[in-house]
Amino acid sequence: MMNRKLLAGCLLTAVFAVGPSSAVAAEHKMLVLDASGSMWGQIDGQNKITLARTAVGQVVADWPAQDALGLTVYGHRRKGDCADIETLVPVGPLDRDAFLAIVRDLNPKGMTPVADALVHAAAALRATEQKATVILISDGEETCSADPCAQARALEAQGLDFTAHIIGFDVPNPAHQAQLRCMAEATGGRYLNARDARELAAGLKTLGRDEAPLPPAEATVSGPATAVAATSLSVSYSGPASPGDWVGVVAADADPLSYLVERGTWVSAESASAELKLVAPATPGNYELRYVSPARTQAILARTPIVVSPAVSAVRGPATAMASDSILIEAEGPVADDHWIGFAPKGGDAMAYVNGSYLRPDPSGRTVSRLKVPDDAGEYELRYVLKEGAEVIGTQSITVTPAVGRIFDAPAQVATGQTLILRFEGPRNPSGDSWIGFVPSGAGTDAYQTYSYLPEQGGISVQAPTEAGAYDLVYVVAGDRVLARVAVTVTP
Repeated sequence: MMNRKLLAGCLLTAVFAVGPSSAVAAEHKMLVLDASGSMWGQIDGQNKITLARTAVGQVVADWPAQDALGLTVYGHRRKGDCADIETLVPVGPLDRDAFLAIVRDLNPKGMTPVADALVHAAAALRATEQKATVILISDGEETCSADPCAQARALEAQGLDFTAHIIGFDVPNPAHQAQLRCMAEATGGRYLNARDARELAAGLKTLGRDEAPLPPAEATVSGPATAVAATSLSVSYSGPASPGDWVGVVAADADPLSYLVERGTWVSAESASAELKLVAPATPGNYELRYVSPARTQAILARTPIVVSPAVSAVRGPATAMASDSILIEAEGPVADDHWIGFAPKGGDAMAYVNGSYLRPDPSGRTVSRLKVPDDAGEYELRYVLKEGAEVIGTQSITVTPAVGRIFDAPAQVATGQTLILRFEGPRNPSGDSWIGFVPSGAGTDAYQTYSYLPEQGGISVQAPTEAGAYDLVYVVAGDRVLARVAVTVTP
């Protein structure tokens, strides 16, 4: 899963410079590949650069022998340089192995100059005076200063025979989708969305072969008129089940191909009819259930309104807690494995997070979870958060006080290897970064010799070092914060 946090600025751009129509004439084409830093972002556990390499490999494997192909890359050499664009393979007869070896060796680093990529393609076209089709796959917006949509309009106004098809690769932001769609439509091209590697490959195949949109078709979609945020929906549909078709919940005013990134809000329409379960969006508002067929000019084949109301939850814990301790939190609300309960800075946004846990509810929907208290004192909130940060639906204020600790019963002298049974007072966080143990006299926590992690209750047993000498018995929280230090001599 993806703690799907949102990525911007990655592009895979393919520029095809196509020669005059002829039964024997070879076609000259240029593939422009993004190697900007955000290509290390992931979809379904795989880096986007890896998925892009796979997609390019599929295209190259079926490349017509008579068609010349070149490769231009940007963002592969320097960070923060919007001019980092380089042609690595001049247009010419395709050496598949050499071509793909270069693609495999790319190490994403830099920026994503979308507008400059279009300018680069236009400059190449002026030299060849040939028609060009651009296939651009983007997971976000321009990361340099230029306006890609305005640049596309300017190129079109110059009278160049220039068409840009766009695939939005995991682009959940409607504003970014609109920018990409504008680029395509300004040059007479098409816009498609791809939410995963399968849809990316299908989009490349469709646009790379310049396949015409599918003819109009009929579909139905039905479901409840209202739903509670983040709860399950029963939906039924019928439709053509063309490749790439999907059914989902979408904002009522969204782009025809727009989708929600939240897990469970859409499914592929792989059969002509079905009854299925979707998940309502986490944010309340006016939505639609849609049957969408991206390969058609009129992509929305069926729609019906649905109003999503706020979810109700409760989260309960103590009013105060000591830093680095652990406490029990109780919560009730919608159940899903990507909701969480935990600590956040007071007044922070929905993505703010300090310590927490995913929900582990019993059959009634109640969750009881032991959580680590933040290491720094201050004002916090206990929160019930939907969809890994999409919406906060329950809060309780909690004050975190400074951590204070004491060790009792520590002897002034102990034999090597002897086991001590100690009492202590202070934070009891069994997370693995809090412990009581021996360090050489006056040394820091990274010089530990023997130690034991803190238990949730009772005393603690700690073994003395096996070498005699002067030591300190230290009580440590948060990895390196010493709450108490007692001098102990270890004798042979």
